[in-house]
Amino acid sequence: MAVKSLGLLGAAFKEIKDMSGDKPSPGRRLKRISIAVQDDQYIGLEEVAEDMGVTIADAAREAINSYLLTEHWGHTVGKLAELEIGNGLTNEEVLAKVLAKFPHAQTSRDSVAWYRSKMRKVNPNIPTDREARVRRES
Repeated sequence: MAVKSLGLLGAAFKEIKDMSGDKPSPGRRLKRISIAVQDDQYIGLEEVAEDMGVTIADAAREAINSYLLTEHWGHTVGKLAELEIGNGLTNEEVLAKVLAKFPHAQTSRDSVAWYRSKMRKVNPNIPTDREARVRRES
């Protein structure tokens, strides 16, 4: 199986820009990584980079972000939040469980409230945060 060594942040590290074209904020730290990818993965990154008009490093970062936001955090954080909301927990309790399992997640009270609102649109029997708090206190 042929692989190509790809220093994803290599020379582009000095000129890294996020997908909006702006340089990352000073508080946003970047880590240098080197990985080996299969030929078809490299070709795919080249195609994505060309389509987006960005470097291969930017295309790789976008692919990583897309995976993390949809497959890892989106499915697991969201599923955990929805599960715990369905179990009658308050937004604070749900947030505590999510952050305990995913300490690096950017989840906030507003995120949990969004999941609750989304669930209530489908099932009005899902308790509001206030209703969950009242049930916990009684």
